[in-house]
Amino acid sequence: MGHPPLEFSDCYLDSPDFRERLKCYEQELERTNKFIKDVIKDGNALISAMKNYSSAVQKFSQTLQSFQFNFIGDTLTDDEINIAESFKEFAELLNEVENERMMMERKKKFEKDGEKFYSLLDRHLHLSS
Repeated sequence: MGHPPLEFSDCYLDSPDFRERLKCYEQELERTNKFIKDVIKDGNALISAMKNYSSAVQKFSQTLQSFQFNFIGDTLTDDEINIAESFKEFAELLNEVENERMMMERKKKFEKDGEKFYSLLDRHLHLSS
C-alpha cells in the first residue's frame, strides 16, 4: 500500500489533508518499528532455542551412549544386545550430525571474519603513503 507523497511546501499550509497524510506516515513508521522489534525478539528466541536444542541433543546422545541392560543370568539375549548396539549407533549418529552442524556454523563465522580481514587488508594496502 503506497502513501501519498509529503510535499515540503504543504507543511506551510498545515491543511487537514497534509495532517492526514502525515498521520498515515506516522502509523506506518510505528507499524514498521513494531515489526522490527518482533523480528529481533523472534530471532533471539530462535537463537536461544537452537542452543537449547543443541544441548538437548548432546544430552540425549550421552544418555543413549551410556545405556546398559542389567541382565538376569550369565549373558544378554540377542535382542538385548541388538537394542544396546542400536542405541549406541543412534547416539553416534546424533553426535555426528550435531558436530557437522557446529562445523557449518564455524565455517560461516570463519568466512565472515575472513571477508572482514581481507577488506581491511585491501583498504590498508590502498592507502597512499
